[in-house]
Amino acid sequence: MKALLISCLTVAAAMAPRAKASDVKPSLEVQGLGSGGPRAFGRAGSSYIVLVDGTPRILLDAGPGAFVRIGELNIDLRRVDIVLLTHLHIDHSGDLATFFNARALTSDGPVKYRVFGPDGAGLFPKTSRFVDLLVGDNGLFGYQKTFGVRETFEVRDLAINLNTGITKIVDENGLVVDEIATHHGDCPSVAYRITYKGKSVVFSGDMDASAVANLVRLAKSADLLIFNCAVLDPPNSPSQLYELHTPPKKIGAAARESGVGHLLLSHIAPDVEESENDVRNSIHASYTGPVEFATDRMRIAVEYRPQGAHQP
Repeated sequence: MKALLISCLTVAAAMAPRAKASDVKPSLEVQGLGSGGPRAFGRAGSSYIVLVDGTPRILLDAGPGAFVRIGELNIDLRRVDIVLLTHLHIDHSGDLATFFNARALTSDGPVKYRVFGPDGAGLFPKTSRFVDLLVGDNGLFGYQKTFGVRETFEVRDLAINLNTGITKIVDENGLVVDEIATHHGDCPSVAYRITYKGKSVVFSGDMDASAVANLVRLAKSADLLIFNCAVLDPPNSPSQLYELHTPPKKIGAAARESGVGHLLLSHIAPDVEESENDVRNSIHASYTGPVEFATDRMRIAVEYRPQGAHQP
């Protein structure tokens, strides 16, 4: 009888449905909403959704067009409560109010947003002031908070001095977000690292080469580095743009020095898009890991990809 019971259990176990590899959701994923910059040439402005265990949780920048991509991709916003802004240029923040509206109209209960972004300087307000100007009681779209569920905003302004070290801003249930100041001309800017279950992705935001050392510190041994690539190597882009952006050769050096497993180029400009092979070759002069060019709607699992083979 005991032998028969064991035999039956063995047969039942063998017949039980097994989870397919495709059914197992990656612990950390990145969904591209916008891979472009300030120029209108078919890409949405810079914006990404980060998924944790298959659930959308974090919005990284909110460039123009993000609202449309969210609808096209049928993204469930009900758990997206963390917003990370690298800086407040229009092509990175122009759809923030539309995101708040979409989130509120698809929720079944109150929403408490945690919004992070750089402190203010010069023409740029601090992030807390920016959010208040948009959707505060006397803001441009103050009515927005009457359109859906009750919304509250907890906004933290992040240090913008390059001498400031890495700061942990989120640490809950295994999800960790770190940030560090970068430099983008006169526009205050920061970079972010998101870590979960041993996987990590780093977003550079827009930054010039003077901030590469900070980016390298933040990105050490990350699985995926998303680096904005808006210029060609000198002298092939307007000289003033090198005060705002990091050229490919220095991006490759930063990727090598930080030891990242995979490099994704985003914030693509038309001339960069047209010179893809040259950009790849420039990066591969120092970085031997896989390199990809971002596109709107692309979705990437954050996983280690060993350096060595070039991405075709």
